[in-house]
Amino acid sequence: MRNDEMSETVFTSQPRPYSKAVRPLFSQKTKIADLKSTPRIIAVASGKGGVGKTWFSLTLAHALLRENPDRRILVVDGDFGLGNVDIQLGLHHKFDITHILKQQISIPRAVTPYFLTDPNRPATRLQLDILPGHSGASTLSFLKPDNVHDLLEQLRMLSAYDIILIDLCAGIDWSSRAIAAAADRLLLVTTEEPTALTDAYAVLKLSIKDRQTDGFSMTNAEIVVNQATGLRSGEAVYAVLAEACSRFLKQVPKFAGVVRRDRRVSETIRLQRPFLGHNSGSMAGIDVTRIARRMSEDRSGYVVS
Repeated sequence: MRNDEMSETVFTSQPRPYSKAVRPLFSQKTKIADLKSTPRIIAVASGKGGVGKTWFSLTLAHALLRENPDRRILVVDGDFGLGNVDIQLGLHHKFDITHILKQQISIPRAVTPYFLTDPNRPATRLQLDILPGHSGASTLSFLKPDNVHDLLEQLRMLSAYDIILIDLCAGIDWSSRAIAAAADRLLLVTTEEPTALTDAYAVLKLSIKDRQTDGFSMTNAEIVVNQATGLRSGEAVYAVLAEACSRFLKQVPKFAGVVRRDRRVSETIRLQRPFLGHNSGSMAGIDVTRIARRMSEDRSGYVVS
C-alpha cells in the first residue's frame, strides 16, 4: 500500500463516540500502577473484526511456549460477547469467563488445559492454559466496570503464570479499552486494508488517552500487520500509521512485526488445529515465531519473562 492511498482526512476525523462514561468510573477505583507487575499481561486488540486477531493470539502463545517450554502461559478470551478461542481450538470445557465475572468460581477452576504437540518432537508436549469466553448477550447484560476491575485483580494475582495473554474483542468497547490500558503490552493487529488501518488508529488514539488517565505518559501499544502481501508492504503499512500517530497524537507505537498472508491459516482454523503444530516452517509460522523471539529478547519496561 502506498502512503498516498491513505487520505489525511482518515486520521483527522473525530474519534468514535464513546457512549458511556465508564472509563472515569473504572479509573476512580483502579490505579493500574498500584497493581502487581507480574505475571506479565499482554492484550491483543484490533480496530475491526476479520484481521486474524484470535488466530494471532493463539499462535503467538504457542510460539512463546516453543521459545521457552518452561513458561506458564494463560490465554484469556476477553471477548465477553462473542468469544471464539475455544472454537478455534476445538476445545471442550465446563466453565468459561462468565463464571468468573459472576464470582461463582475461581479462575484456576475455570481454566482448561490444552496440550500442544510438535511432529518434529513427538515426545514433547507443551501445555497452554485457556480461560474460555462466552458467546451470547447474557454476559454483556450484567457486565459492569467493577466486574472488569475484579477480573484484572484476579489475573494479576495468578503468580503461577509468567504470561497472561488476553484476546480482546474487536473495536473500542469500554471493557476492551480498560483491559488494554491496564496491560503491560498491547499488541494491536491490523492489515493492509484502509478500513482496518483507520480503525486501528481510532483504537490507538483512545488507548493513549486511557493510559494518560491512569498516569502513564507513553503508549504500551505495538503494531502487528497481519495478512500482509509481503514483509516490505507490511512495513509500509506500519510507516503510514506511525507517521499519522507522530503528527496527530505526538506518540509513535512500536513495530512488533509483519505476518505474511498464508493459505494454511484458514485451513488450520477450519480444522480447529493450532497453526504451528504442522506449519512452523511456513511464512506465517516463521513471522509469528520472529515476533515471539523479539518479545522474549525485549528488555523494555514490559519485557516478557
